[in-house]
Amino acid sequence: MAKQTDTQITGTFGDYIYYERNGKFYKRAKGNTGRQADIAKKQSALLGKASAISAKIRAAVKPIIPDPANRRLMYRLNRSLQQWLRSEQHHTSDHINFIGDLNGFSFSSDSESNDFGVAMPVIRKEDDYIAIQVPSFDSPNPIHPLPFDGNIRLEIIATSTNIDNPAETTHTTETLAFPYYGDPVPARELALNIKTQKGYLTVVSLSVNNITAGIIGALYN
Repeated sequence: MAKQTDTQITGTFGDYIYYERNGKFYKRAKGNTGRQADIAKKQSALLGKASAISAKIRAAVKPIIPDPANRRLMYRLNRSLQQWLRSEQHHTSDHINFIGDLNGFSFSSDSESNDFGVAMPVIRKEDDYIAIQVPSFDSPNPIHPLPFDGNIRLEIIATSTNIDNPAETTHTTETLAFPYYGDPVPARELALNIKTQKGYLTVVSLSVNNITAGIIGALYN
């Protein structure tokens, strides 16, 4: 802000705005309002896209979320998706098989960090379908530190969402349940009936014994 030295005018002239305040006359340079408007518009579009994708994922995985009405969960997932979109990975045509902003996201915890630590890698097959690598079970409590009553129940929900049109969302559900009394169960690969596609975000969510749930894999394209 600078005082007008030889003028006493108000209005916009060239790159300056001339104005009066408390009987004194000042001038200031115009802000880059066009650029600011573009940034605000881009940010608003990003927030809207993240919220729409988040809503589709949460609707699909609602059966395995311990508290689906938890608004903090909604805000956390929205922020994780916003962070990923800001990385602009969604502008690539390459296969992305690991998205750190989503992998490990917990539906059970209020933590801001991705602390769902169930190790079941999600892999993309040559035909673009996906599968989960289920580890072997060979300990007295194979789902430690969770309570264990002799049964293992894994519920998997995979969603695939078109990020430019989130209404185009499909999902599939698989359940793996069996009693376990200490005899080793070998590792296996569980195929999922969902295919990755260009422009689609594919998220694989897991519930363990209806106690805890989170995202074990996220892929794009």
